[in-house]
Amino acid sequence: MILNISLKNFRNYKEREFSFSEKRNLIVGPNAAGKTNLLESVYLLSTGKSFRVKGVESEMIKSGEEIARARGEVEKRGEKIKLEIVLTRGMVMGEKTAKKRYFVNGIGKKASDFIGILKAVYFGPEDLDLIVGSPSGRRKYLDNVLFQVDSEYIRSSLSYEKGLRTRNKILEEIREARFQAKTTNLLNYNLEIERKKLFFWDQLLIKNGNYITAKREEFINFLNNRREIFDGLRLESQSEKFPCFNIEYDRSAISTERLAQYEIEEIAAGSTLVGPHRDDFKVILVNKEASEMGGARDLAVYGSRGEQRLAVLWMKLGELSFVKTKTNEEPILLLDDIFSELDLAHRRLVYDITGETQTIITTADMEIIDEQWLKDIKIIKL
Repeated sequence: MILNISLKNFRNYKEREFSFSEKRNLIVGPNAAGKTNLLESVYLLSTGKSFRVKGVESEMIKSGEEIARARGEVEKRGEKIKLEIVLTRGMVMGEKTAKKRYFVNGIGKKASDFIGILKAVYFGPEDLDLIVGSPSGRRKYLDNVLFQVDSEYIRSSLSYEKGLRTRNKILEEIREARFQAKTTNLLNYNLEIERKKLFFWDQLLIKNGNYITAKREEFINFLNNRREIFDGLRLESQSEKFPCFNIEYDRSAISTERLAQYEIEEIAAGSTLVGPHRDDFKVILVNKEASEMGGARDLAVYGSRGEQRLAVLWMKLGELSFVKTKTNEEPILLLDDIFSELDLAHRRLVYDITGETQTIITTADMEIIDEQWLKDIKIIKL
């Protein structure tokens, strides 16, 4: 649970403090007032990242400033903890500095020791990109969920990314060396030297890549086994129950055999072609109607906007359940102007399922908020 947050030079905020109710909080203000920015700052303290698809960290720093801070006080199992993230553009007063630093109770920490202290699930209009957007956005979604529940996943991801950059650089060097050898008719070019250069990084990617894949698969299986989220609930305008969704995980397995299989193609491309950095998934609709049309439907291709929206809602509520199950902690639910995207039945579904979860909601229009939510709610006006 987050108690309060103070922002300095964060997005449009020069300096501002906010306190929150332990239950429902409603942030009201016109467009461009900073509602989403406030949610972003809370999410940053949770995951160390922005939820924006193009979440460039330097863009979170107010224009004309060198440093931005987000500092929050959270309560976890009866203990109050102060979390802080300091962002820079890489230079402060002419000196090089880290672009992002983490602090817990004033003490500097590694990302893996900071991320996940505060748990949060974000749901905004742009989350439809989970269905129709790029594979990189879907991989980012999986990472942001798993970062909050598994510190080893954070370490494996950071190690994998570093190893991937190095291995790709070596592949580029090998490609260039082969080209030079070919153009100069070098007959004693040693292929074994190439393989020795890659061996260490191959093993690092295989070890960490398989861990990443296993954890992503665990989360996806959890979602696929949580169809009861909508069980017994019906849309007011329909007699049918909510449709059934399923996620198909398109994993890119990494192993010694797979790397050997793609060796020629990887050197030609100067890039690693297999591994979890190439993963993807798709969301499938399976219900009576879909079966009569010949089977399940890929929502990215054949789904209506309403079906895509409901599928994302299913994923987000499943994510909420996953984080709670894995950590025995109730995440904060951050709802960014989603009620303008949902009809009355879907809004009431969110009300019913979230229950006592600490929730921070943004809206530009108070009238679309259900009266039952306006009871015992803290209103923050921007």
